[in-house]
Amino acid sequence: MRKEELIKQVAESTGIAICEVRTVIEAALKETVDAVANGKTLYIRGFGTLSPKHYKRKVARNIHKNETIVIAEHYTPHFKPAKSFKNKTKKL
Repeated sequence: MRKEELIKQVAESTGIAICEVRTVIEAALKETVDAVANGKTLYIRGFGTLSPKHYKRKVARNIHKNETIVIAEHYTPHFKPAKSFKNKTKKL
């Protein structure tokens, strides 16, 4: 499902205009990205937790060029689904 499909489905199920739903969803996504990018953890009950995950600096190998490379310390977004979310997807 893409974002536009989600917007249409929410608009149909709630009876709210598509343009209003789009504004709310885009604002929620923007705030989510901003929070995680600023090092905060976002917990949504029944959905899951989004947090920045820290990776230490490490040495790796580029097997195509047969050389050693250094991967700098960095953060990536990490999602941990809630227990109820995991249980629903197990039944797929």
